[in-house]
Amino acid sequence: MKKGLYKEITKGSILTKLWKYFIVFAGIIFLMLWLLQIVFLNYFYESMKLKDVAKIGTNVQEKFKDEGFKELVENYSLRKSLTIKVVDEYGNYVYPISNAFEESIRPPISKVEFDKLFSKIQRENLKYNIWAQKVQKMNNSVLTFAGYLGNADGVRYYISIQSILEPVDFAIDILRKQLLIVSLLSLIISMILSYFISKRLARPIERLSETARDMAGGNLDVKFVGKSYDEINNLSRALNLATEEVNKTLELRKDLIANVSHDLKTPLTLIKSYGEMIKDISGDNKEMREKHINVIIDEADHLTDLVNNLLDISKLESKLEDFNPFEFDLKEIIEGEVKRFKSLEKDFQIKTTYKGDLKIKGDPQRIKQVVYNLISNAIKYSGKSKKIEIKAEEISKDTVRFDCIDFGIGISQEEIENIWERFYRAGDNRTRPRVGTGLGLFIVKSILDIHSYAYGVKSTLGKGSDFYFIAKK
Repeated sequence: MKKGLYKEITKGSILTKLWKYFIVFAGIIFLMLWLLQIVFLNYFYESMKLKDVAKIGTNVQEKFKDEGFKELVENYSLRKSLTIKVVDEYGNYVYPISNAFEESIRPPISKVEFDKLFSKIQRENLKYNIWAQKVQKMNNSVLTFAGYLGNADGVRYYISIQSILEPVDFAIDILRKQLLIVSLLSLIISMILSYFISKRLARPIERLSETARDMAGGNLDVKFVGKSYDEINNLSRALNLATEEVNKTLELRKDLIANVSHDLKTPLTLIKSYGEMIKDISGDNKEMREKHINVIIDEADHLTDLVNNLLDISKLESKLEDFNPFEFDLKEIIEGEVKRFKSLEKDFQIKTTYKGDLKIKGDPQRIKQVVYNLISNAIKYSGKSKKIEIKAEEISKDTVRFDCIDFGIGISQEEIENIWERFYRAGDNRTRPRVGTGLGLFIVKSILDIHSYAYGVKSTLGKGSDFYFIAKK
């Protein structure tokens, strides 16, 4: 046996399992055929013959007084090879008809024979009686139907129908030999079919496995190809999607390391430099010393913001904190954050406008983060205008719109699609100053996605930007 084929015929392989399934299936079919065609053939033959004769007998009973009664009996006798006799209550033959066209004038049947045929239906008031009886001399059985036809001119009439049950032993011998041959051939065909079907089923799976091994080896540019049955096509699409997500995650990790390294290194370098300047240059100069210390404090604040933002993103993405939505007043959140920024940015003008019922459903702590980050972003990019505007308005019975508007130099249309990404800061194109950690708007996006709120930004270069979201009540 070839080594490749040996690998295919392992205990858990598709080939082995299909062989087992085909053999079990074929075995069940063979067992059913042997039982029906060999073991129970005689039983089915007798049962079907009994039902057929009973049906004929009841039909004849129903047509007893019809004009075509005699023709009906003759037709059944010839077509079905039956011996049909009609007698009156005295045993006289009325229709001594058989498939041999016996003489029409015959002596009455004996009382013993009459009682044997009709005594039970007379005694128990039955419509008919049917039974099979073994005939010793003929080595076969005779099926007999005995029934009451009806009363005509004060005389009761009866019918007997007899049919010979031919022995089926010879037919069973023939079927046994044929089924043995069919069983062997079917078993061989099942094994051959299972091999080729398993090969066809396994081929696309093997292709996917080889591609997955390439991917595990570090080749992330692989493409999972299905081009097979629907389940494999769906699997290949899912694996390609997973590969894309892995690539995105790796790219994100690279960007994260690069950006975090840069954002940590820059303030740490400044802190160290200004610390050395205080030590060597401005230690005795109060004015210069305070200036240098303020730079150190600002950079420390920047590092704190960066760490806090990274922690917030980690919690949002890993869902470490529960999301607890309930009804609250958006106006109270806005007023609290505006008051906070007015105390920090005393030279900034923050205008607020409210309209309608501003109660919404959400997690107030999360929405507070959103409002804070949008106001902070607006202040950072307000430019020389030193002015921002906050609006909250009930736009329908089910929704409230929040707008945070700055009057800075705006965002170009090319940048708008990217500003929600982490570590993206408008300013790389030199139209806006590069400030902040680049994580604030990503946190806003993540929180609003959790709430399923609609959000966006409208901006015009030279006029400013309007960041908004639409909350649900």
